Amino acid sequence: MMSGSRLATIARKEVRHIFRDWQTLVVVLVMPVMMMFLYGYALNADAKEIPVMIEMPSPAPETRQVADKIDASSLFSVRGTVPTASDPRELFRLHGIKALFRFPSGFARDVRRPGGARVQVLVDGSDPNLGTIIRNAAEPMLLGATLEVLGVEQPKVLDLRTLILYNPEQRSALFFVPGLMAVILLMISALLTSVAIAREKELGTMGQLLVSPLRPLEIIVGKIIPYLFLAAVDGFLILAVGRVAFGVRIAGNPWFLGACSLAYIFTALSIGLLISTLAKRQQHAMFMALGATMMPTVLLSGFIFPVASMPLPLRILSHIIPATYFLEIVRGIILKGVGLKELWTPLIVLMGEGLLLMGIAIRKFKVKL
Repeated sequence: MMSGSRLATIARKEVRHIFRDWQTLVVVLVMPVMMMFLYGYALNADAKEIPVMIEMPSPAPETRQVADKIDASSLFSVRGTVPTASDPRELFRLHGIKALFRFPSGFARDVRRPGGARVQVLVDGSDPNLGTIIRNAAEPMLLGATLEVLGVEQPKVLDLRTLILYNPEQRSALFFVPGLMAVILLMISALLTSVAIAREKELGTMGQLLVSPLRPLEIIVGKIIPYLFLAAVDGFLILAVGRVAFGVRIAGNPWFLGACSLAYIFTALSIGLLISTLAKRQQHAMFMALGATMMPTVLLSGFIFPVASMPLPLRILSHIIPATYFLEIVRGIILKGVGLKELWTPLIVLMGEGLLLMGIAIRKFKVKL
């Protein structure tokens, strides 16, 4: 049986240390906000003002008007026109453009003929994501601009109507911000608790815990409680920054999101405590926590790259990472508004991982004692 008074004593001791250590408070309160702004803007995949040039052998008024329509769009920014481009690669190197629109000399005449006008678009493929955006947007934009300028009617072959759900504006922030919540909460929580036991070893205060009537479970739970509240504050700050700076609204139940976040925080704290039982110094614990949380979460959890597109060994490894399940939960709640009925499986797995890691941490701490 755990004693409430002994738990409160350990928790108060940890709280006093946190408030005495201003660096810890900076890590807890300032770093998540800074990371939200840094990663939120840096990971923005929305393409705007892509630099392009236009090859116009015969600058007819209609061709110029189509070029102006391209420049007036928010996607492209025309950096200039050339009569001919004998070496298009030279234009890419000299002007740093990402695409070259090559209009034929008789564009205004050919577009009214049954065969249509042939326009070539050369795309810089050094950035595959940006190249895909240009390739997908170039044809409908040219078609729309041409029909508007020349006043011709296109025969209707197919009436295709596409409706995008959950993120109709295709804003990358709505995809990345919930993912950042998973990355930041895991990293900060594990980082904080990774030094909890290691600090006692380094400062030589472990002996006081050894001679006390405290049980290993009471020591660990007492140390977790303050960091659980601090991590919860971090989660609130992350959601607040996402709402104010990036316009991310919670489509589902915020209380359910909070409960799932607490389960995820508990798992992250368990990782940190397990690391702290292995490390002898605080610095070692911090490096181990960053290495065990940051890179695997960013690369293997589905935060940036879809898990389904990974090789089989990496897909198997991704299902060990807690952030993989929390990403499914947090994106489901924030973007789709789903609830427990749809998310009970990843939630159960996440809680199971937390309990397993906590059990291992307590077991290893008993061995140390």
